[in-house]
Amino acid sequence: MPWYKLNDLNAELLALRSCFAGQTDIVHFLDGEHSPLFLPRLVRLARLSNVRIVVTFHQPPRIARDVVNRDLLRWVDHVVLVSPSQVPFFVEYVPEDRLHVILHGIDVEFFRPPARAQDTGAFRCITVGHWLRDWNVLCQIVGALPQLRFDVVTGTEAGLSGFDNVHIHRGIDDGSLAELYRSADVLLLPLTDSTANNALLEGMASGLPVVATDLPAVRAYLPEGGVLVPDNSTEGFVSALQSLRQDISARRAMGQNSRARAEELAWPRVVREYEALYAKVLGG
Repeated sequence: MPWYKLNDLNAELLALRSCFAGQTDIVHFLDGEHSPLFLPRLVRLARLSNVRIVVTFHQPPRIARDVVNRDLLRWVDHVVLVSPSQVPFFVEYVPEDRLHVILHGIDVEFFRPPARAQDTGAFRCITVGHWLRDWNVLCQIVGALPQLRFDVVTGTEAGLSGFDNVHIHRGIDDGSLAELYRSADVLLLPLTDSTANNALLEGMASGLPVVATDLPAVRAYLPEGGVLVPDNSTEGFVSALQSLRQDISARRAMGQNSRARAEELAWPRVVREYEALYAKVLGG
């Protein structure tokens, strides 16, 4: 497990002590690509049959192949995936009855649309994040649309600093991020791959129409309410943004669909799925 770090070992030792003390029924590793290296097999070898192990994995199959310890999976009771697109990889190593797809949740109270529509004059696109982003395509989009403003929230050097229509935001707090979403007209996400995507959910909860790469995971989270561009076509992105810039009613309708879908994925609803899973884990 190349992503396993010293703090992961420390967390496993603390959890293992709780297991041996009889204080724990379920150990749920929320980041399976990083953290569960020793505890699952030690719990089984120690015959702690009352302790159940649940692990959530986040990465798409092409990355999971390199970072997931397949041998580890046989020591795990249940696996949670955040996108149906992960199933074909994990079903090779985990029985289907131990695989569960639970979509990622979002705080729809914190990330919300503006109280009233804002008209700043400039058409603003927001892009957030760094992992699995197609920066080359984004640069092409920005260059093709100099009349649009692009707010880019990332800690990555994305090659965008030379564009006058780009404002790069680094190290901003959550409140400032939420305000940026509310001031934008569209969420723009050129991606190389995806499972769950926080930026997608945050933009949806903020009531933004979405223009993103057409990927199975994106469709799982946003079955309608967005423009999904096949093959990361620069022309497709440019055409979609130009169309939305001119069609306010379409932007509003798409934004309302985005918000409605985000409300379906609000954490209080997603939590009920985890409660049902934990009841099943303890019952079996």
